[in-house]
Amino acid sequence: MKKLIAVLTLTLLTSISLAPASAGPTEGGYTSDNVEYLKHIAFEEGTATGMKVIGKYLYLTSWKSFSIYDVSDPLNPVRLSITPFGFKFENEDVATNGKIMIFSEQLPQNVLHVWDVEDKENPQEIGTLDGGGGHTSECMLKCKYTYSSTGVIVDLRDPAKPKLAGNWAEGMPASGAHDLNEVAPGLMLSSSNPILYLDGRKNPTKPKLLAVGEDERVTGGIHSNRWPNKATEDFVLFSSESNGTGRCTGANGAFMTWDTRGWKRTHQFKLTDIYQLSSGTYTDGSPPANGLGCSAHWFQEHPDYENGGLVALGSYEHGTRFVEISSKGKIKEVGYFVPWGGSTSASYWLTDEIVYAIDYSRGIDILKFNAK
Repeated sequence: MKKLIAVLTLTLLTSISLAPASAGPTEGGYTSDNVEYLKHIAFEEGTATGMKVIGKYLYLTSWKSFSIYDVSDPLNPVRLSITPFGFKFENEDVATNGKIMIFSEQLPQNVLHVWDVEDKENPQEIGTLDGGGGHTSECMLKCKYTYSSTGVIVDLRDPAKPKLAGNWAEGMPASGAHDLNEVAPGLMLSSSNPILYLDGRKNPTKPKLLAVGEDERVTGGIHSNRWPNKATEDFVLFSSESNGTGRCTGANGAFMTWDTRGWKRTHQFKLTDIYQLSSGTYTDGSPPANGLGCSAHWFQEHPDYENGGLVALGSYEHGTRFVEISSKGKIKEVGYFVPWGGSTSASYWLTDEIVYAIDYSRGIDILKFNAK
């Protein structure tokens, strides 16, 4: 009997250690015991939507401005400039090579804006192109071209004179995408249904379709993707988005892994695992209701990610979720930060411990993940 009790106790303790325990409320919000809330960086100049880090510089966009920060010290970012431009929606996925930055305007007009950002304290708009924008636009081949969510390809070899160069969706199984990601030089992965893997290395204006991913179990619209280590990993990571869902029902936007092994032979990716959010009570790490939606959003894998590892996932009112991907593509939640009065658009690693949570309402929340 004692032996049985000991085994049951060990099993219980093991199961407890695998789950993210709540550390309770902090100044910024609720966290699991392995996440520290460090500080808040206010962003009063509009709704913070997305960011990208190139070297020591962070480019942060909103609906009416963009800002450039020096993040040499990730705990104390220094804002070098803020550039207002009036209301432009939405440019969630920041496209830049550190020399030029693309602002892809969807509303009120479909315009691509090209900014010279070499002088971090004094960015200058150097080109625009009517019909070249969209909800998002992604740089290809060091921003010599952009691929828009609407399908438009723009030639940026002369960034001051952008010109329409084609449509990547022409003749493809998907007519557009929420976003595209250059997972390796000249190779684009679409966040669409179905998923498209495109090769623009030989001819960026007429990409070749390499593989497709489609599965009826996908809920919500495919939102964003990452294929770690320049498209060499066995599993590619996707999020899907479900806006306007006040409660998590189990059929909302999700975070997913897709198996890429054998794609050169089958020309297909296969859905492996799905992680979905749940409604809660805050004290259990989940809010009882959502404003924007019960949904995964922008995310990034850990700097040391290799054949699995940690991912920081922006999740609207669910804040930042930390999930771990196994070598078999299985997903397990291992931590969280749920902000007070916030709605997290994106979560990105600045170092192997520090994460910036970009929040529509709050600005930037700086977190530290303590691996066990």
